[in-house]
Amino acid sequence: MSIREEIREENKKNFKEMPFDKKVKHFWHYYKIHTIVAIGLIAFVVYFILLQTVLAPKPFGFCAYALSSNYYLSEDLTPIDTFIGGFADRLDIDTEEYQVVFDTSNAVNPDSTDMLDMAVDMNIVHAGEEGNLDVLIGSKAQIDFYVINGFYGKTLDILFTEEMFAELDEAGLIYYYYDEESDKEYPIGVYVTDAPRLKELGLYNEDAEVILSIVSFSERTDTSVEFVKYIFETP
Repeated sequence: MSIREEIREENKKNFKEMPFDKKVKHFWHYYKIHTIVAIGLIAFVVYFILLQTVLAPKPFGFCAYALSSNYYLSEDLTPIDTFIGGFADRLDIDTEEYQVVFDTSNAVNPDSTDMLDMAVDMNIVHAGEEGNLDVLIGSKAQIDFYVINGFYGKTLDILFTEEMFAELDEAGLIYYYYDEESDKEYPIGVYVTDAPRLKELGLYNEDAEVILSIVSFSERTDTSVEFVKYIFETP
């Protein structure tokens, strides 16, 4: 047996004869770095698993942003919850499995360089480009503001049935965006100021010009079309 092996055997013998508290101190002295690294690794693995399972946010079943609405600073969002809950029930969306969101907490001034406006703008752009945002409601200036981001690549004459588009168009409810470069108009929105369910909700003042647009990046455009039908129904 080599000297190193003899020393190792002697250390094992001494360790066995140590009282428990000294064993702990001995272990911590020689193996604390290994222990900390192991605990950290285990914690990271557990957190990663939880992040992908228990802590993972529910996928979106529907998400709409109503910009600068009368509920922007409201503390009572019960009417909003009832309104969007009715839409979820209409489409039989399981809210235990999916998020159904009607967000009224954002206001955007397209002409502003204020940090808050820019932060809200970035959040909307991110939500839209990630496919998490289905519908955007706001003023003409607010809707036009996101044309440059490609939000409305699929125009409403493509998304709506021919009958639905013609009915809204004949009623003067289709909003056409004029593109100076191509010298063409594109149907990207619906005037919803007088939509019965939104009027009942009191989402905007009656004299406000409010437009709804469907965000093309979303894979739920069919759900968005159903939302348009929903708000134009008489409650």
